Amino acid sequence: MAVIDSGVVPVNGLTTTGKVLNGIDLSFGSQSDELRHLDTYGHGTHMAGIIAGRDDDVSSTVRSGNSRDFIGMAPGARIVNLKVADAEGATDVSQVIAAIDWVVAHRRNDGVNIRVLNLSFGTDGVQDYRLDPLAYAVEVAWRKGIVVVVAAGNRGFGTVKLNNPAYNPHVLAVGASASNGTYSTADDTIPRFSSCGNGQRNPACWRPASPL
Repeated sequence: MAVIDSGVVPVNGLTTTGKVLNGIDLSFGSQSDELRHLDTYGHGTHMAGIIAGRDDDVSSTVRSGNSRDFIGMAPGARIVNLKVADAEGATDVSQVIAAIDWVVAHRRNDGVNIRVLNLSFGTDGVQDYRLDPLAYAVEVAWRKGIVVVVAAGNRGFGTVKLNNPAYNPHVLAVGASASNGTYSTADDTIPRFSSCGNGQRNPACWRPASPL
């Protein structure tokens, strides 16, 4: 799985040999040998852990019954790390598009076998997805056989519409969830900041009747 984000650092759960492969680094930090590929913001490592993390103490063949052990959604997956964001989490659309192009071009190189692309941020672009360069880039990846998963957005732009490129109907738009401080998923809710779409293009969404 390719993760275009702020990089990945080798924390517990992401240190197994072959767990993280470094792709291209298009961030400003790429000019430094000490910063290249490494996460100086935190978001990329966070996402890589959620996707494929498995704490070192957890068996590779079974899930742990210890609630303190962390296991990601796909602990057997391998992360291809593409760094685009700097220490403030900032990047440019052109850097993201270039990273997507790299994924498409190298998806089968040396047995990498990239089958999923995760993009957990977007822009406030409002033009039709058929005209927007970023929306087009993720669609190209989809047309090349890659499942593209994109953040729905955090409603930071004053509109209920999904962020760009999540509004492209060829990708999977994913909203946020709130665990409410418990390990059980039975009480999970969708937080108010998570974009729910405009009724035409939206992820599954639920709103509580009263403020949380």
